Amino acid sequence: MAPPMILFLITGSAPPILVVTLLVMCYLAGYELWKEADLPFLWKAWWILLIFLLNVVGFALFWAWLLYRRWRGPARPA
Repeated sequence: MAPPMILFLITGSAPPILVVTLLVMCYLAGYELWKEADLPFLWKAWWILLIFLLNVVGFALFWAWLLYRRWRGPARPA
């Protein structure tokens, strides 16, 4: 394990720039989800929590899903 990572584990804190970056990613995801009016609240909350937990990987998955959803078009009633 790299010495800087051990420092994170021992102190239990992250540098402020990492925390700010995480908050910006969550804000950007929330802003995009705000535009999705037909999406239930629990789905929106799930995506924000996924980004909070997985950081950059979760943000990439969110954008891939959002692009697919917008590319596919609006849902058709059954």
